[in-house]
Amino acid sequence: MVEQTIDGEQRQTFLKEVLMTGGKHPLGMVRKRLPPPHPSRGAVILIHGYAQNRYTWHSTKRSFVNYLADDGWDVFNVDLRGHGRSRRFGAPYPRTMDDYIREDMPAFVDEVREVSGHERVFLVGHSMGGLISYFAGATKLRDRVRGITTLGSPYVFGEGSALLVGLRELAAAVRWTGLLDSNPALPLRIVGRHLERRKSLWNARAIPLPIRAWAPDTVEPEVLEEYLVRTFDRSTLSVALDIFRAGTSKGFKSVDGMIDYSTAFEILDRPLLVVAGTEDGLAPPASVRPAYDRSRSRDKTYRAFPFGHIDLVVGKEATRTVWPLIRNWLARR
Repeated sequence: MVEQTIDGEQRQTFLKEVLMTGGKHPLGMVRKRLPPPHPSRGAVILIHGYAQNRYTWHSTKRSFVNYLADDGWDVFNVDLRGHGRSRRFGAPYPRTMDDYIREDMPAFVDEVREVSGHERVFLVGHSMGGLISYFAGATKLRDRVRGITTLGSPYVFGEGSALLVGLRELAAAVRWTGLLDSNPALPLRIVGRHLERRKSLWNARAIPLPIRAWAPDTVEPEVLEEYLVRTFDRSTLSVALDIFRAGTSKGFKSVDGMIDYSTAFEILDRPLLVVAGTEDGLAPPASVRPAYDRSRSRDKTYRAFPFGHIDLVVGKEATRTVWPLIRNWLARR
């Protein structure tokens, strides 16, 4: 039993459990819910983005996990393999995004279904976590997913940014040479530390920057500092290249070419909520909206807010816009 902050002065007492999946590569996640006898409205799995971890969704000062748990949901905040607690449990670094899609997400969902008693779950993903939700939810988990919500997930990576398109094409060219086949691990905690130490520079509107991780003045300094210190993690280069590959006009397929993830998602008829930030330099709306446009779901929603990549989740205005949108969307389904 823990008493924790939801946002600001708002606090609540939750039942917190640390879970580990079975199988070849044990994976970790944190479960939050209101203590009994409160009934559960359903199970929600939160999936973080590239080189991040579960702290994307939770800090000591602002917690989307606690926000949903306080609303009666059974919330499971995961660490993908090679990240956070899963790495400490011994799970290796990912070889490709396929590891997340075909192995990690089914393991998480099976564990969630067993301990929660809910047959189907909602997937909520930020950035790469949204792509994983699209592709896993449409293939391995097709019959176990109630709906999918994504925030700042670039379905066509790079669209809307000449710089990102150039990076995508350069990565494709270098990958073709085989120079990156060693798949090095990238300690991107260094990036988080850099951003934290120089956040005043990145927060300055007067300084033109080609890409910003958040829109200036949208996250309080103390919230931003904790996010940057705790959330940035490690990943591998091949996963980053997979995200770039998902931005090609041919869509995204499994490494062996046997599964067309993009087509499977686009024909999936499950409730879909796609959220974009108009100030998001890493996932501009032009790269996010195609997931909504191409989806054939009979129940789909697209919303854009004047936020950047990080502040879509932890920004001070997100708590009054994005958070209630997702809460209400889940409740209606």
